Amino acid sequence: MDTARVPPRPADPPRIPPRRGRRVALVAVAAAAVLGVVLAVTLNGDGDDGPSGHALRAFPGFRAAHADTVVLDGVSGTVRVTADPGAHAVTGDFHRPDGHPAALRGSTSGDDVLTLTCPDGHGHPQPCAGDLTLVLPAHTGLRLRQTSGEATLDGLGGDLALDAASIRLTTRRLHPAHADVTVVSGSADLGFTAAPADLGVHATSASVAVRLPRTEGGYAVTTDETSADVRIAVPRNPAAGHRVSLAVTSGSLSVRNA
Repeated sequence: MDTARVPPRPADPPRIPPRRGRRVALVAVAAAAVLGVVLAVTLNGDGDDGPSGHALRAFPGFRAAHADTVVLDGVSGTVRVTADPGAHAVTGDFHRPDGHPAALRGSTSGDDVLTLTCPDGHGHPQPCAGDLTLVLPAHTGLRLRQTSGEATLDGLGGDLALDAASIRLTTRRLHPAHADVTVVSGSADLGFTAAPADLGVHATSASVAVRLPRTEGGYAVTTDETSADVRIAVPRNPAAGHRVSLAVTSGSLSVRNA
């Protein structure tokens, strides 16, 4: 008895990938594009400060405008800060001790204070250790705390707060209204071209020379010295409008006309 031949089963139609996979791919592409824009904004320093009034900016060559005061906290190495009367922004660059350039990063606050750090290889902010050069507008103040090395400040006219240890500090052509300088274990040569309204100098185990311009009313100088050699060679007048306060321990300090 013959058996009827069963026709072969037709092949299954090709599977169409679910639409969800395509949608996920499109979302991934869009997210990558947005991330690229965000990174570009961050690296070029054009980001929005946001509601907190804080912005984080990184630059190959640093530039930040609208800073009344620049803060360098805990730096070491070689620091050079110069005021340019024609500058309208804070600019600068940084090189690590091995000579390689690295990014400067600035955090700005609502009271126009710009704090500079030098991020490590993982992007974490840390004090700058190396060779740092800055140019400031003439009116911009500086708060500097340096733990070692050498610092040169030239032409600054904004208020100054300098705290230096194990350092060689040189200032030229300073003309701030208010300045406070602390030097521990090191040397400082402080040169002024305009008489400050208030100048405080605190020296411990350090050699400090202060050079002040001649002024018609002289200077109201007060001293507090312990095991120190203090020499005052500027005209002294307790009623003068320019006040100089000196505190010296185990060191030497001289004040003379520029």
